[in-house]
Amino acid sequence: MTQSAFTLIECRGDLVLAALCVGQFRAPCQIEADRLIVRAGEPVMAALRALGIDVVPAPEGAVFTPAPSFAPEGPHLRAARTHVSRHHDDEAPDEDFSPGSNA
Repeated sequence: MTQSAFTLIECRGDLVLAALCVGQFRAPCQIEADRLIVRAGEPVMAALRALGIDVVPAPEGAVFTPAPSFAPEGPHLRAARTHVSRHHDDEAPDEDFSPGSNA
């Protein structure tokens, strides 16, 4: 899709539902108290309308400053963090994991 195929739109209605929909499409979005301003293509606009969200072109001259996407900064924040607890390994399991009969 080319850049010209995107339109700056204003969404009103259930903003939580609208934000979830916009997020699924990874569309840039400016969040305000009573509306979302989104740079959207036709698939995003169709999905929003299908959910009952009011979608209209953004007013001429509307300032568009989308919220930054979450992206951890620095290599130390990108590492997966896991915690595995092994202190219960010597206890008997709560469930019987032996092969059972299908009879």
